[in-house]
Amino acid sequence: MILNFRQLEVFRAIIIAKTISGAAEMLHVSQPGISRLLKYMESKLGIVLFERHKGRLLPTPEALELFRELDPIYDRIEDLDLVVRRITSNEDMEFKIACTPSLSNYLLPSLVAGLVKRKPGIKIKMESFPNEIITDQITQRRLDFAIGFHTQDHPLLLAEPTVSLKLECVVPRDHALAGRKSVSFSDIIKYPLVTYYYETLLGKTLKKACDSLGKEPETAVVVRFANEACTLVEQGLGVTIAYQHTALAQRYPTLTTIPVKGESQCLHFFRHNGIPMSNNVRELYDLAKSELRKLV
Repeated sequence: MILNFRQLEVFRAIIIAKTISGAAEMLHVSQPGISRLLKYMESKLGIVLFERHKGRLLPTPEALELFRELDPIYDRIEDLDLVVRRITSNEDMEFKIACTPSLSNYLLPSLVAGLVKRKPGIKIKMESFPNEIITDQITQRRLDFAIGFHTQDHPLLLAEPTVSLKLECVVPRDHALAGRKSVSFSDIIKYPLVTYYYETLLGKTLKKACDSLGKEPETAVVVRFANEACTLVEQGLGVTIAYQHTALAQRYPTLTTIPVKGESQCLHFFRHNGIPMSNNVRELYDLAKSELRKLV
């Protein structure tokens, strides 16, 4: 290996801090030591890594390319550090859970609030990922468990069905559909749509509905996430669909929702299929399932 771990650590600190003094403070070492090590690295590699400009160190393109390769390694090292601390802790009371983006407005924050109230002292790290990333995170053991929509099978992913969420049409409050108690897809596609990429769950739902009606919607914008779609509806670009608890009144005060007749989607709890949960994770997992049923 051309550069050892310590040298890479110093290089990364300089990139982040942008000064020798800042890097030294991050690593709790002297500034001269950082300067000497930087000169040694540049000499060993035979390239300039940083240029000085107005008291700051600006990384060269070569340095940025090295950093892009190095930074994910440090993410994994930080994950490793978390694992080490957890398995050597007597309490083991830090948990990492995630949800899909549309559930991050209300369901997961409310669920986490309920868990913290029932188990004071626990620490929960929340994340928001698309469904396919949740699968990767679970199978790579970077999450304790997650909540989302089951869109793909994986031998290392256990998906346990729980509550169902209704599909809703999201429209401005002054829209012609706003006063309806429910709508059908034939009602929705009469209006311009903010729609979704075909590979997403909502995109597949819309495509199936339009295919069955033999009609193509008028589409101005295609997005990946429901939060983006709701924001674009606020901007007057059409109507959209989203699952229950996405277009919340407190977040989107100019919008309202109408249930789509006969349309809902089951939520699932995801966890690793091949590795048993610790006792503390199992307790929190069961508690989370109970709390979610209260929220929907």
